Amino acid sequence: MGHLSLSGTESGLGEGRAWILWICDQGLCLWPNPTEGPDSGDSAAPARALGATSCSRPPQPSGMALASLMMALGCLGLHTWQAQAVPILPLGLAPDTFDDAYVGCAEEMEEKAAPLLKAEMAHHALLRESWEAAQEAWEDRHRGLTLPPGFKAQNGIAIMVYTNSSNTLYWKLNQAVRTGGGSRELYMRHFPFKALHFYLIRALQLLGGGGGCSTGPGEVVFRGVGSLRFEPKRLGDSVRLGQFASSSLDKAVACRFGNATLFSLTTCFGAPIQAFSVFPKEREVLIPPHEVFLVTRFSQDGAQSLVTLWSYNQTCSHFNCAYLGGEKRRGCVSAPGVQPVTI
Repeated sequence: MGHLSLSGTESGLGEGRAWILWICDQGLCLWPNPTEGPDSGDSAAPARALGATSCSRPPQPSGMALASLMMALGCLGLHTWQAQAVPILPLGLAPDTFDDAYVGCAEEMEEKAAPLLKAEMAHHALLRESWEAAQEAWEDRHRGLTLPPGFKAQNGIAIMVYTNSSNTLYWKLNQAVRTGGGSRELYMRHFPFKALHFYLIRALQLLGGGGGCSTGPGEVVFRGVGSLRFEPKRLGDSVRLGQFASSSLDKAVACRFGNATLFSLTTCFGAPIQAFSVFPKEREVLIPPHEVFLVTRFSQDGAQSLVTLWSYNQTCSHFNCAYLGGEKRRGCVSAPGVQPVTI
């Protein structure tokens, strides 16, 4: 298939992480492999390259080059390789997403979230370690920042937890978000990041993503995804990304995160988190799971999917205040002051 997959555990590239290696004109190039590890559907893990990277798929190696590579890798002790196809996933409305936006219950959730976080950290070692590390870093980071009204330390810490791609918590959170919205019972029993989800959603709302495009045209951002090709069913479809979606104001940054799909998005509810991010140079804008987009363009450049999405300036949450008793609804709850959308 022109590339090989590498287990991060055996390669020393990170526990539980998987990578794809290509023979490039410049040498060897490594990209995160979402189909095998904790980068699935997310562009938060940076590409690591031993040569140049771009949004274009690297050239496929010849049989002789591939054989030479296998011999070299054998000398390095990298034995668990296998050919991998690039999956094609349809873009849609992500009906199984846990999409709570806590409309009308933020104050009550603030009271519940602190003890809830403590309880969840007691049962989830990675959450505890990640939160404590981010909390320590926040003590230095928040000095000199101008914070919006209502923005609490927990909101900033939640952003730092999410943007720290040195561990897999961001992926585990998004996996829970993508699959945890089947019912309120499923959320209450099996969603392990209730407090983190609340703090992160509130952070995006308070940083300007809650009002939509009422005061401006929206932000044009880019999102690169490695090794997953997303394709809409047709132009004019309504879609949601269905998870917290990292994007960048800088197209070159997005290209470094993946070469299978490149999204160009105009977002009304994404919030700039550069000042809070573990990686501020990435100029990150974080898009919430419940923003609704219109597919305006789709094309292919070789094996790369190019997708253009335009925000409806609308959100759609089938859950609202689920932790406080709100059941999943068939219709949508929208952000305050935003025209509801029927999907």
